[in-house]
This record gives sequence, structure tokens and C-alpha cells, in this order.
Amino acid sequence: MENNAFNEDIEDLYQNAPFGYLTIRQNGRIVNVNTTLLNFLGYGRAEFVNHKSFQDLLQIGGKIYFETHMIPLLQMQGEFSEINLELQSKTGAGLPVLVNGKSVVSKSNSQPIYRFSILDISQRKLYEKELLIARKNADEKTQKLRQINEELEQFASIASHDLQAPLNTVIGLMSLLKRDYIPQGSDEELYFSLIQSNIERMKLMIKDLLSHSRIDHETIEMKSVSLNEVCQMAIELLQEPIKANQVVFEITKLPTVIGSKIRLVRLFENLFSNAIKYRSSENPAIQVTFTETIDSTTVSIKDNGMGFEAIHAKSIFKFMKRLHGHDQIPGTGIGLASCKKIVEFHKGEIWAKSEPGKGSSFHFSLPKLIDTSESGI
Repeated sequence: MENNAFNEDIEDLYQNAPFGYLTIRQNGRIVNVNTTLLNFLGYGRAEFVNHKSFQDLLQIGGKIYFETHMIPLLQMQGEFSEINLELQSKTGAGLPVLVNGKSVVSKSNSQPIYRFSILDISQRKLYEKELLIARKNADEKTQKLRQINEELEQFASIASHDLQAPLNTVIGLMSLLKRDYIPQGSDEELYFSLIQSNIERMKLMIKDLLSHSRIDHETIEMKSVSLNEVCQMAIELLQEPIKANQVVFEITKLPTVIGSKIRLVRLFENLFSNAIKYRSSENPAIQVTFTETIDSTTVSIKDNGMGFEAIHAKSIFKFMKRLHGHDQIPGTGIGLASCKKIVEFHKGEIWAKSEPGKGSSFHFSLPKLIDTSESGI
């Protein structure tokens, strides 16, 4: 009794397995099949076993593949695995399947027979199709966003440049009016000062917008760059505010990195300018140091300025994010956003640490890249 029950369990497992089983002779004639595969294909057992060949389930391309690839593999290697095919059901509908095959010797006549396990992968194919469609849509949206972003950056660059000339003209005319027609100490002089202040604010905004938009449009030349040379170039660009504020620099001997020289100069210029702008009552003192690991160089720029609350350490790098009103400290909130963009272009990270009244330190990492400018790569 126990043996019969065990055989029944084996038979049930064979017939109702979650994938199809099929046994064929060397000529492809089907001699056994489980119920699962019959259900997959919509056939009854009587019309299928000994009446159909495996080739009958295939279209022309599948028949050729079966004869030229699958049968030779079974004959030479005795097995094959995970071959994608499409079987034709009784209704003619295609069923994508994954087939594993093995050659065994029949106990009845000592002739080779082939046993196939057949997995229905129609859901997988549907998922792959949906995934391809989703990827295509995502690529199209990414391309569209890239195009829109490029157009916006180009517009910002053109608009900023074209607005410079009329603003300079307005500033010049305002100066003439104030000198020749506005009495000193009058209400009109106060109004003119407010107008001039707002025009200068707009001019600064345009300058920073133009600088920010150029980051993605200027010629990119990645090569070995001395950070000490970059620091010196940034200092030369800031000679006027450095002299006016009696800034003292302490710059250690910095390493050479691989990067865009023009962008790294702008990075240091913005960070030095930021340290000067947010000075304390003491003369600004700026210290530049670095640390190295196997993978990256981290540069630190520390000042003795007014500092800020630690809660703002991330938000200050957002575009046009400012912690002070323009009437307190002039600025646009674009400089640090440009710094973040430049560092990310170099595949690095930038962050800040500070306490009110104790100065600030800005840190950015630059990965150690391979210089390909002289190798022809």
C-alpha cells in the first residue's frame, strides 16, 4: 500500500508540476507529456501523444533551430540548457518558453530518447517588454529634459550677456544725473541711491548667472593641474577685495590633480570671495590645506568669518539660497551652487562646517583620475 501511494505521489508530481515535461524519440515524435504542458498548449492527451512531433509545435525558424542546434547538442553533449523558443498552441497562439533537454536511454528498447522540461516565460517576456518600453520612455524624457536644460542655460547665457550693456548705460546716465541735477542731502539723492543700489544688485545677479551658465558650455580640458597655481590665479582675480579687506592667506603646498583648470579657478575664486564677503570684525584670514587617500584628494578652505548655524550646511549650496538679506550682505546665492556644480562635474563632493562667530570651513573632494590628455585616448 505504501509503495502504491508513493508511486501515486510521483505520478502526481510529474503530471501537475509547475512546468511542462515532454519525452520525444530521436525523430521528434512525442511519446509522453505531462498535464501541465497539455494545459499550456490547449491539447488533449489522446490527440497529442504519438500523434504530434516536437517540430509540429514550432514555426519555420524554430524547426530549423531544432534540427541544426538542439538535436546536435543532445547527440554530442547529451544535454542543453535554457534555450528560448516559442511553441505554438492548439489555437495557434505563441507561447514563449525556456527549454532544458537531456538525452537518456530508453529502458524498453535501449534507444536514446530526449526529455525536455519546459518553463512558461510569457510573464517574464511581458515584463521585459514593459521594461523596454519604460526604458525607452525614460530615455526620451531624459533626452527632452537635457535639451530643455541646455536651452535654458543657453538662454541664461545670452540674456545675461545682452543685459549687461543697457545696465551699464543706465548706471552711467544715473551717475551724470546725480552729479549735475540732484542736490546733495536731498530726498532725490536718497531715491537715486536706492535706484543705483538695485541696479548694482541686478548687475551682480546677471554676472553670477552668466558665470553659472558658462560652466556647462565652456571648453572642457581635463589635464594635470597644480592647485597652488589655481589658488594664485583665483587670488589675482580678487585683488581689489583682497586689498580692500586686508586678507591674509595661508596656503600649504598643494598637490597636482586631474581636472578642468578654468573650472577649478572659478571654484577657488568663489570660495575665497565667500570667505571675504562673510568676514567678521577681524581682518579675513583664509587657510588652505589638504588631505589625501588612495582614491581622492580633499581640499579644505577655512576662514575666520562670521560663520553660520550647522543646520544650514546643506542648504547653502542650493541655487539662489541666501542666509542674509541683500541689505545686510550683497550677494545672489549663486556662487556656492556653482561650486557644487563644478565639484560634481569632477565626480567629487563638497560640504561645509561652521559655527556662528567661529568661522567656516569648506571641504571638497577630487577623485584621483587618470590623465588621458597625452595618451591619445
